Amino acid sequence: MKYGKILLIVFLCIGFMYRFAILAQFRSTVFFNPAVMDKHDQKTFHIIAQEIVKHPVAVDGQPFYMAPLYFYFLAVLYAILGGSVFAVGIVQIFIDILCGYLLYRIGRHLSDEKTGLIALALYVFYRTAAVYSVTILSDSLILFLNIAFISAVYWSLRKPTWYRWILAGITLGLATLAKPTILAFVPLLTIGICLYPENQIIPVKIRMKFLQMLVALAVVIVACALIIAPVTLRNWFVAKQFIPICTNGPVNWQIGNSADSTGLFCYPKGPLLSPLSGAFWKLVGTKVMFFFNSYEWPQNLNVYMIQKVVPAMKFGIIHYGLVSSLGIVAFFLVSQWRRRFLFYSFAIFQILWVILFFVTDRYRLPAAACFVLLSAIVVREGFSLLQKKKVAKTAGILCGAGIWAFFFVPFPQPQIQDMHYRIFASLSRANIVNDLRERNLAKATKESDAFVSLLPDYPDSHFFRACVLVQQGNIQLAIEELKTTLAINPQHALARQFLQQLSLRGSTPDN
Repeated sequence: MKYGKILLIVFLCIGFMYRFAILAQFRSTVFFNPAVMDKHDQKTFHIIAQEIVKHPVAVDGQPFYMAPLYFYFLAVLYAILGGSVFAVGIVQIFIDILCGYLLYRIGRHLSDEKTGLIALALYVFYRTAAVYSVTILSDSLILFLNIAFISAVYWSLRKPTWYRWILAGITLGLATLAKPTILAFVPLLTIGICLYPENQIIPVKIRMKFLQMLVALAVVIVACALIIAPVTLRNWFVAKQFIPICTNGPVNWQIGNSADSTGLFCYPKGPLLSPLSGAFWKLVGTKVMFFFNSYEWPQNLNVYMIQKVVPAMKFGIIHYGLVSSLGIVAFFLVSQWRRRFLFYSFAIFQILWVILFFVTDRYRLPAAACFVLLSAIVVREGFSLLQKKKVAKTAGILCGAGIWAFFFVPFPQPQIQDMHYRIFASLSRANIVNDLRERNLAKATKESDAFVSLLPDYPDSHFFRACVLVQQGNIQLAIEELKTTLAINPQHALARQFLQQLSLRGSTPDN
């Protein structure tokens, strides 16, 4: 492709600028400071990363409850960058852009450069991946490591060397320490390597391809085990228990597969369902519907709420419903199936592990990235068919995507539930108090403005804006906000008391 490298650089630069614009606006929202985000994973990651900086091995003296890689990743960045959450966001943006680049390389290998560029273009403007790249959550790193692993496998197959296979094993180990479920992909990895069309897959000549596969797989598994071993030894050291990585796997299984599970993130109280029961498979069917639904099911972060306070997100024109509907069609395109089987099976695996546990937008991010590349394959093949004047086949592809979208893409309304507004209100209160205490008046002002804008009928939004206005010296405007607070809720004791205090300063408000 004549201008391929130029387009590659342009898309990468646009992707970085788009995400940086989100980060620049995100830092002035109530979702940015993990230290005050009670009951959110952001605060958990933040606190444990700080503990690791002080006690790298013992940490809190307990075996890891969550997969530990992101904790250590964050701790290293905190130690290097002086604890700057904004700087961490910049690093994660680079990682997310690198993920897009790897999708480009895989697409180029599976099809051609145009396919890779289409995949990169789709990923650059994929809204959900962009917003998760700027927050203190592990999902952006998990996504990158999953895509990096499958990319490393294809890299090793394309030009077999021991170095490449070892690197693939190291990447698998890191991906496992970020999200242990990826280990379940190993059986499909075995089949994918055997089916790969090249006869030579290791740098040593062995006539039987099956034996070559065993050697390559052994190298990957040993390298992976060496990466995981320090965490296993650490858990034994602090708790005298054999815990390979972390302990929350059974908890997540309980959340998604109990008798009263919803299929989404919600702590259940009922007994665990047996996989042999009809109720279990009925719940699986519900989770399938949730998984392919275009709605971004929130946990710890609501994409739609973020979009309300981060205007730059409006440029995220690629949504899950689009890539999942196009991507599913790729499974019915049989060209180069031996070369593509490995990636197709990887995509299916990413779908299945989420469905077997529970569905959230952050959990399905690796599957969404796979759908991005699969969509690129479909788009490329569609254009190729049009060039060959095979209109009927092109119409068939579009029809298939349309039928799938008809059944799965519609999402529930409203996109932001009352619970998420309550969470936003709670975070607004905590952040404004914290920012006023730290004399960060500019941030507190933006947060109070957003609070009133999104929740104008909520008394605390006007009360906290009054608090900010007083710090700015705008006493009269503060009095008006306090009057509005009391008009909405006459029983708001703090607002009445504050209004009386302002009166004692010499103001003459009407009571």
